[in-house]
Amino acid sequence: MSPAFEAEMHQPPSAADLLRTVQETLDADIVPALSGPSQHQARVAASIVAIVARELELGPDVRDHELDLLQAIIGTEVDPDDRARVAAEWLRSGGADESDEHDRVLALLTDIARGDLSIAKPGYDAWDGD
Repeated sequence: MSPAFEAEMHQPPSAADLLRTVQETLDADIVPALSGPSQHQARVAASIVAIVARELELGPDVRDHELDLLQAIIGTEVDPDDRARVAAEWLRSGGADESDEHDRVLALLTDIARGDLSIAKPGYDAWDGD
């Protein structure tokens, strides 16, 4: 195979892959070499880099799912840009105060929170309340 053909076949790493490499380097090499406040700051930096990588990979699907869930809460067709505001107004006006409605909306809001947690703190999104 010619070098030019091999170069064309090579896929450059994604931004998430690059960030994951930075996070792994921080965790494996930098954090253990530090102590005290510097070690803590490096650990925080590694965590932030991991969150950004997950946001790049998972964020679009999580946001689309959230918009669908907000639409389900509202129950009527609303422009995606307005769904969070309209859902909040609906909730503040008592829209979910009835028992059956409360349980339905709580399940939808829990699903929204799980999506956010899958990015911010994986593992916490699997908590079932027990």
